[in-house]
Amino acid sequence: MFELGDESAQEHQYIVTFLEGLQLDKIFLVGENFFGTKTDTRNIKRFKTFEEFKENFDTAGIKDSSILIKGSRGMALERTLELL
Repeated sequence: MFELGDESAQEHQYIVTFLEGLQLDKIFLVGENFFGTKTDTRNIKRFKTFEEFKENFDTAGIKDSSILIKGSRGMALERTLELL
């Protein structure tokens, strides 16, 4: 989504608004664009950087869980696999 330019903030907010309506236990959003979105939903956690996410990510509650990792190539979210 780095390629969205001027529409990036609006598109990231659309995704957060969509996620608010889903029945998911935990949602982690990483990156400056997601960090700048607005949400009051308790199951959505936003992190400005991957390093901040890494410092706060707790694997204790994810046993027998399904995990979807989605991000722009520039976010290199495959690093999340090292945490699991």
